[in-house]
Amino acid sequence: MDAMWARIWAGFTVLLVVVLVASLFAGALTPAQASPPQVSPAASQSQVAQTKAKVVLKLLAITDDAQINAWKEILDEFHKIDGGKWAYVDIAFETVPFQDLFPKIESAVAAGSDMDMVQSDGPDMKHYAFYRSLIPLDKFFTADEKKQWLPQSIEEGSYRGVLYGPPMMQSCSLLMYNKQMTDAAGIKPPQTLGTSWTMAEALKAWQKTTTRPSGSSVPSVWGLRWGQGTWVGDYEHGIFRRSNGAKGSPTYNGVGPDGITFVGYMDTPESIEAMQFYQDLHRKYKVTPIEAIPQIFETRKSAFMVTPDNRIGELNRLYGEGKFPWGVTGIPYFKSQLCHTGSWHYGISPNTKHFDEAMAYVKFASSDAGARIWYKHVRQLPANVALLNTLPEYRPGASQAIWVEAMTKVGVPRIQTPGYTEYQQVFAEVSLNIIAGADVAEQMKAGAQRAQQLVAKYKGWK
Repeated sequence: MDAMWARIWAGFTVLLVVVLVASLFAGALTPAQASPPQVSPAASQSQVAQTKAKVVLKLLAITDDAQINAWKEILDEFHKIDGGKWAYVDIAFETVPFQDLFPKIESAVAAGSDMDMVQSDGPDMKHYAFYRSLIPLDKFFTADEKKQWLPQSIEEGSYRGVLYGPPMMQSCSLLMYNKQMTDAAGIKPPQTLGTSWTMAEALKAWQKTTTRPSGSSVPSVWGLRWGQGTWVGDYEHGIFRRSNGAKGSPTYNGVGPDGITFVGYMDTPESIEAMQFYQDLHRKYKVTPIEAIPQIFETRKSAFMVTPDNRIGELNRLYGEGKFPWGVTGIPYFKSQLCHTGSWHYGISPNTKHFDEAMAYVKFASSDAGARIWYKHVRQLPANVALLNTLPEYRPGASQAIWVEAMTKVGVPRIQTPGYTEYQQVFAEVSLNIIAGADVAEQMKAGAQRAQQLVAKYKGWK
């Protein structure tokens, strides 16, 4: 086990080094000023069909089969628009695990690697814009085109009021559960957002649904998996510390108003108290595994899971539409209920040699038509307003309506800073140390100091 954690710590160190090295190659630490290549006038449709050589756009993204399938179908429809004008365009995918994507984007740009489009997490857009790792796209979208997306998504994809990439979707994580398991345990999770469990109330349900075979200390079914996948990033795990503060407090805000102060925000007594509870879930109450289990909820090895609604799409793929007995309730909280909003965005690399084609694909993929295809495969809260308003599952009283309600009522953006990439790597390392049994107060205080040191270079970024 010690060797395994050592490899994990080493991996996080490498990621942070890559980010710092990339910043050296990126030049002076000033916001992007360079203009992207101009979109050339469209040739006639017949000329395009006859004279255009095949163009293969390279897209760097996380490893996710549902997303790849969505992009492929979007590409098929893209070939049909404008009379087949873009039929000569293809896409080659390079995929990496979630935690490897962010430094990969920066190192690829710094090294001049041949790359056209990237998938970027919303909070990282400001970071990439600062380092000129993405082309600003604001002038290629009209005011009306920008209105097709939720305002939160526009803000997340922008830096200093300039849009760097349109959204793929929105998000909010809630507490999903296996109805068969909760019924068997005699548990009735709250059915409205306003009656959501506190952390203490939820703990009782997680304890009651943790099942251990006779004579075994290892559960066959765990009560809880907090967060998607097997990583411990800020999107879900950062909710613990922020939830233990009153709205507007340093604990709730998570970072200073300057976007670079973490001491006194990440390491408050309330933050430490919340992360102690986080450690206790793993080591004292033992309702969630110390070593994360892939697809723990999908394989019926946990009764509850904190996740966005894309879990529904995965369950449908594995078991058939509507065959898995899932339910959903509000996300548990200490003092202030919250879910982190924001999700993936499209970005275009400054290294692209095919800007016209990449821009056209991004425009179509992020349109209502492209977003509808994306939703069919990924099944997560859309960022496109018109699409969201037409989906019956999100209407009041429907199966997924609570995700929309939570996003609008308790949803808050992840901390806004160009140093989000550095912060998240530090927070993930701190979280893993806490899970492993390290002193919580020491970890949170050291983590706050380290994060603040790493992001000090962004002073004056606003």
